[in-house]
Amino acid sequence: MIRGSRSSDARRRNDLLTTVCTFGLKKFGWIFGGFLVWCIMFLIRDDGENLYVLDEPTNPEQSLRLDADESNSWCSRVSDARSNLDPSLSISYPCEGMPHATSAIVCYLTAGVEVGKESKAVFSGRDYVNGALALGASLQKHLTRPDTHRLLLIREGFSIPDDDKSNLEAVGWTIGKAPIVKIEERFTPRFQRYKTTYTKISAIGLSEYKCALLIDADTLAIGSLDDLLSCDILDRPEYHVAGTLDLYHNRWLHFNTGSILWRTSTEEMNRVYKLTSDDTFMKRFESDQIFLNNVYPDRTDKENNLKILDDAEGVTKDSWGVVARLPWGYNAQTHVEVQLQDYWTKNLADVRIIHYTEKKGWQCPETYKPPTAEEMAGKCTKKDRSDPICFCFEGYRWWNFLREAKGKGGS
Repeated sequence: MIRGSRSSDARRRNDLLTTVCTFGLKKFGWIFGGFLVWCIMFLIRDDGENLYVLDEPTNPEQSLRLDADESNSWCSRVSDARSNLDPSLSISYPCEGMPHATSAIVCYLTAGVEVGKESKAVFSGRDYVNGALALGASLQKHLTRPDTHRLLLIREGFSIPDDDKSNLEAVGWTIGKAPIVKIEERFTPRFQRYKTTYTKISAIGLSEYKCALLIDADTLAIGSLDDLLSCDILDRPEYHVAGTLDLYHNRWLHFNTGSILWRTSTEEMNRVYKLTSDDTFMKRFESDQIFLNNVYPDRTDKENNLKILDDAEGVTKDSWGVVARLPWGYNAQTHVEVQLQDYWTKNLADVRIIHYTEKKGWQCPETYKPPTAEEMAGKCTKKDRSDPICFCFEGYRWWNFLREAKGKGGS
């Protein structure tokens, strides 16, 4: 760091001593050598009060160069933090000029079918891009921390038109490249939508950050995320991740990976990746979520899960294992609005992240107002959930954010 001299008196003192030393050397030659050395030592000493250092640059261009060098150091941070990461897992993004950060929000786009070939189970690339647009706009409204980066990571094979790139950047995304994370065919999930999603585990290796919120493109932020992105929820060294319980086949089982907060670590990333080729562990898991719940099997006790679910005071903390409790409001799965309506209604006011599970936002009717009580009355029962409003009570939020995102991007 370059600092200015302590005072003009210090400058005058140094100038005087320099003159004396020079005169003495000319007058007495080598005899004065010892005195000259003493002078030099005096000039460079640090007595805690008069450290002789360079002045602040007065040239504006020099100041700009110094500022640029400081901002570019984030690339060095990335390189140093990932020095022992398996190269095949490396994520890349344009780090030049990025400010230093504590945390990151990370979203992946890994695959999508052509427009016109989508179905209830498989979605188009257009759907996922729209999801990222709506999510980005929601983050701009509900994330104000200056020390959190927003990374949209694209897997090889997923292409984004230039116009969409501009729109995505307009809603705050820094676009980067995700590694493929190859899984042997015998272990690859059968369900088409999950065949490429093991790529998302690479977020663990983003060790330039203290933590990273991995969030899917079928989510929205509807409340502040500032506290969560401080990483303070990972307040015990054994916590590798913070996750929310999933309503899985009508039971609170596993943590849902649509919104999870990772304690980033290259060592842990390398360990988890090795498991994907370990015959003693690996099998054809249903999805990357089921894989991770086998890597970290701390939410398989259904009875204890019920205790953890609403434990806002941390009474069950000693039973969390390596998975910290992420409050349900940070991953409010929309199938719960139909399957457990009372639970949904009771907790809706505290929701900060909506996760469109049974139906994605783009599958919901295009509307910009919440449904009225009359519109929902008598619908979405256990016997009949065929009405378009079912699993879409919050669909209007998605359409509003998509419209807002397209307005910012100009398309």
